[in-house]
Amino acid sequence: MIELLLYVLAGCFLGVATGLTPGLHVNTLAFVLLLLFGNAPTNIVALIVAMAITHSFFDFLPSIVLGAPDSESYLSILPGHRYLLRGQAYKALMLTIIGGLLAGFCGICAMPIFLFVLPKIEWLLPKLVPALLSAVLIVVILFSKRRRKTFTAMFLSAALGLIVLKRLSIQNGIMAIVIGLFSLSTLVLSLMRKPKVRKQELAMQGLNLADSIKGSMLAMLGSATIAIMPGIGPSQAAFLLRKISGKLSSDCYLTILGGINTCNIIFSLFVLYAIGKTRTGIALAIKNLAVVDSNMLVLFAGSALIAIAFSTMSLQSLGRWILRNIHRFSYMKLNATILALLLVFLMIFCGTLALFVSLIACSIGCYAALNKVARSSCMAFLIVPTILIYLGL
Repeated sequence: MIELLLYVLAGCFLGVATGLTPGLHVNTLAFVLLLLFGNAPTNIVALIVAMAITHSFFDFLPSIVLGAPDSESYLSILPGHRYLLRGQAYKALMLTIIGGLLAGFCGICAMPIFLFVLPKIEWLLPKLVPALLSAVLIVVILFSKRRRKTFTAMFLSAALGLIVLKRLSIQNGIMAIVIGLFSLSTLVLSLMRKPKVRKQELAMQGLNLADSIKGSMLAMLGSATIAIMPGIGPSQAAFLLRKISGKLSSDCYLTILGGINTCNIIFSLFVLYAIGKTRTGIALAIKNLAVVDSNMLVLFAGSALIAIAFSTMSLQSLGRWILRNIHRFSYMKLNATILALLLVFLMIFCGTLALFVSLIACSIGCYAALNKVARSSCMAFLIVPTILIYLGL
């Protein structure tokens, strides 16, 4: 038991490392561990689960503070950056922590219900995906104050997504678009506007309990849904929830993002147990490592609970320390450094063509922001190809 606990704690510390390092994805490390330690399946499964859960908490810190996204947390850059400039980055971070804590815990508690319902409705929801996604795109345009410019931003991002995902064979093509649309554009605009980061407020104030509970419950429901519907990721689900639920406060939206990031991992493990399907890279690694039985299900829940508790406490402390000192640094130099590192990352790990794609995506993101169009509309880059996949086109 002590040995197993040590593996869980090791997974937590690895999750901190992957979460704080833009571009180092937890899925990659999971498969490395699979190759190196395949002879100790139970311990390594516990480590992988803890690492993934911890990563889902910590990847919001570089996203909010530096504008450097993880592949699942990139939508948090947009509201998170606004909180940072208002001196409320700690509040933004706390909202994502609260979302992960409440949604993750409630998701584990809902396990018996989910496992009972899943086999009965699995066949139904995928049939609704094309209509639902199409309706969301139409609603976004119709309710936008700048319909023509919103349509242009959506059309350009969708066209780029179709070209990259359907026509070109680019390593890490989605990541290249994500970095361009949501990170490079944020950093470029920040350098253009030369903002000064204020001293950050570290007091726990202004947190709305109703928003936190609402966001967490929406995150749990969204995670349960995407666990059943292949092709829909956490960021797409958060985007859909925001459009379907009507006007949500930024506080509530950040809580949704934090909750859905964590809960998505939990429900993907339940799906693996219930129907043997893999919805995440973590689930695929575990499927290749061990037989998923009822004992393994208990291991999933226990490792996840420990990782949630570890992440909640440690991220608060680390976040406070970083945000207490961030105003002492030149934010212009920091942004320029992160921009240069992201460009180098794209060149080395994705290739020249991916770098070119990311720069095009950056220009689309800048177009949307400069024309006061919500950059979340650029999610069309992933939504339109998803619709076509479901339609068999």
